Amino acid sequence: MPVEVIFFNVGQGDCTFLWFYEAPGGGSGLSNPASRVGVGAALIDCGSLLATPHRSTAGLPGTDDARMVGHIRRVIADRLGRNAGASKDRLEYLFLSHPDADHHNKLEDLLCNSAGTLDFGIQEVWYTGDPKSYHKGKTNSFLYKLLKPGQRGSLTNGPHAVANDAEAKNLQSSVLPVPLPAAPSGNPLPELLLVSSSLYAEVSGKKVVSKSRGSRDSTWSNAASLVFLLSGQPGASDGKRQKVLLMADAERGVEEFLMMGDRDARYQRDKNMWLKAGHHGSAHATSEDWVKHTTPDALFFSSGRKTFGGTGMPADARLNAIRKTLADEHIPQPAITPAGPHPYGFFQRGATPPFVVQTTTEGFCTSLAEAPPPAGREWLGVDWHLILDDPQPGDYHLEYA
Repeated sequence: MPVEVIFFNVGQGDCTFLWFYEAPGGGSGLSNPASRVGVGAALIDCGSLLATPHRSTAGLPGTDDARMVGHIRRVIADRLGRNAGASKDRLEYLFLSHPDADHHNKLEDLLCNSAGTLDFGIQEVWYTGDPKSYHKGKTNSFLYKLLKPGQRGSLTNGPHAVANDAEAKNLQSSVLPVPLPAAPSGNPLPELLLVSSSLYAEVSGKKVVSKSRGSRDSTWSNAASLVFLLSGQPGASDGKRQKVLLMADAERGVEEFLMMGDRDARYQRDKNMWLKAGHHGSAHATSEDWVKHTTPDALFFSSGRKTFGGTGMPADARLNAIRKTLADEHIPQPAITPAGPHPYGFFQRGATPPFVVQTTTEGFCTSLAEAPPPAGREWLGVDWHLILDDPQPGDYHLEYA
């Protein structure tokens, strides 16, 4: 059964959506989007510290935030509206990867109406860390009602409700399979695994009980990130699977942990490997060893225009290091739609402004994609759509739109 992974543009933030679907046919071409019937969906985060509108909203009225979130809401509503049965208009999972605001502060705008109740159902909520790190004790906030046991009922809007109390997934001792709804046809599902959570820190109340891997304030929360591995179905001709690693804000410590325990090559290329770069492509993540270990066909960077301590993410130096490693490993460039060079945005020290948009045919897939005049219309972003196993197991389609 195919799955569409959408890496949404949220400017300086993060938002990833998984949509599992069935499509009639099984021919030689990608299925018609209108014929796809959803089986289930999951949302990983939705937050932003500095919004970049989607390019489809160029010139339209409204704030950058409203245009950006409105676009994401329309796309998700379309997919959930095509889910079958009990999954219609419902997320099977909402995953809060860690407590950083740029991963969760747009969830209410995305999922709720002006009254603060849900416009979509949510079956399960998983999170890591201390709930107070998300809601800051604000008892009337969306995140308080979402995460506090017994409070989810206040979000109910007719058929749209949070079905179960949120579950903390802290300090998982082993890989945890994520149960997915059965396909009506009986076709096998992709496999989704939670492979890391709360690796270097445990939170008790407001106190960080243990902390390592450096002195940066963000170290513990980034190391606590929920990291997922999505695997497609075995290809008919070679039996090999495609894999997608979704790293949230995980940094080198998590990468080292995954490599040290990778006795069965779970995090290595089998057929195609697709890597959501950890921590937006910062200098603290996507190490040379991790790129060599995973050898990704493409890397996806949730990129914005906010600077941190005089730098931004991803920086040209980081991309150049990754570029060299991929060349040394002889990784071929992926097929991308539309064909030809695609835009990618990055931080370049000394440039004015310090963020630059250029074009490439490499597998550098950033959400920042258009700069203001004279280069373009305004700062604008794109979404990246990665489809696995459509029309056949082992096939992929990668498109920016």
